[in-house]
Amino acid sequence: MICMRVQQIFFKNTLRNFCYIIIFDDGAIYCIDPFNAQEVKAFLGDKTTLTGIINTHDHWDHYQGNGVLVQTYNCPVFAHIKAAIPGMTKGLLDGEVIYKNNEWSLESLYTPGHTLSHICLMLKKNGTPHAIFTGDCFFNAGVGNCHNGGDPEILFATIHNIFSTFPDELLVYPGHDYLKRNLEFTMEIESTNTDAKSFLNKIENLDLNETFFINDMLIERKINTFLRLQNPVIHQKLNLNSGTDKEIFIRLRELRNKW
Repeated sequence: MICMRVQQIFFKNTLRNFCYIIIFDDGAIYCIDPFNAQEVKAFLGDKTTLTGIINTHDHWDHYQGNGVLVQTYNCPVFAHIKAAIPGMTKGLLDGEVIYKNNEWSLESLYTPGHTLSHICLMLKKNGTPHAIFTGDCFFNAGVGNCHNGGDPEILFATIHNIFSTFPDELLVYPGHDYLKRNLEFTMEIESTNTDAKSFLNKIENLDLNETFFINDMLIERKINTFLRLQNPVIHQKLNLNSGTDKEIFIRLRELRNKW
């Protein structure tokens, strides 16, 4: 049996970035979306190898640590084949296996919308989805914006056709911590959402620069408005009682952009 662990590194900047290090006890180590190379190096300590860097997309805050890490560990850089990332050495396609042992695999999943070359990373155990690293496609209680090279209609298709199929027990590791603000948005749209209200109450007195939550898809289906498009309360709030799922999603994204 080869064990695995995920280390979440939070950067206390205004963007509230997360970076993830996945460590397998056969020696393989992958770093997802390094924002600050020095903090990654501090965590790795006396480890002399980094198997690879994986960037979910080509926004600077998800790859700016690449250069120093490549210089230090002489490791490859993985990203979507069309991502504009300096020094990328391996372009990934949908469903490509990045790492595999007898128990675990790490695979790319093409998830456009936030950008058109965005990928998520699916971690599977014995072939079953275990966790997903979502970059800026999907957040706790929200989804990404489409401001810089994205398209909300394509993001809708990604969430509707891909994320809606995920098992309830799948763990979600987002690229940023926007949980509180996203929950507040849920309550603005769905004032009757008792699950979102309960979650907000739970975090009310916590230091959210120190305490973070790894939700599963079951929780997200309860608190994430963008997964609840058929809720009549949302339709009434948006005055779109006969709106399609796509129309509801795009209107929600427009509102969240300004909220």
